[in-house]
Amino acid sequence: MYSQMNKIILSISILLSFQHVYAGCGGCKPSRKEVASPTVSSNFIQKIEKSGEIKGLALASCGMCNFGMKDKKECSLAIKINEDVFSVSGTGIDDHGNSHAKNGFCNAIRVADIEGRIVKGVFKSQSFVLTKN
Repeated sequence: MYSQMNKIILSISILLSFQHVYAGCGGCKPSRKEVASPTVSSNFIQKIEKSGEIKGLALASCGMCNFGMKDKKECSLAIKINEDVFSVSGTGIDDHGNSHAKNGFCNAIRVADIEGRIVKGVFKSQSFVLTKN
């Protein structure tokens, strides 16, 4: 009886630990499919100027759910330029629709036409417009 109870407790513990690993933000059930790399276009931002000024297309999504920002404890908007990920200020994750909807930032990586400046690792948005898919 004692060993059977230990097996049950162990099984439940394993199941719960996997749930934490794959849970995302917990507000939805994100479809964690591998992201296809977009075709490089001259409009996609390729580098950040020394001044920090950027203008063009960038990938946008939830930093925690899709861009692996481990320092984030909750869903927040982020952009990705090449392999670098930046938090966004000046616009929020839910300012562009429900972030937990099927095509929301926690479930999809979108393309945004952006303009602004990178300051101390944060993108300060002057313009942030999602492109139509």
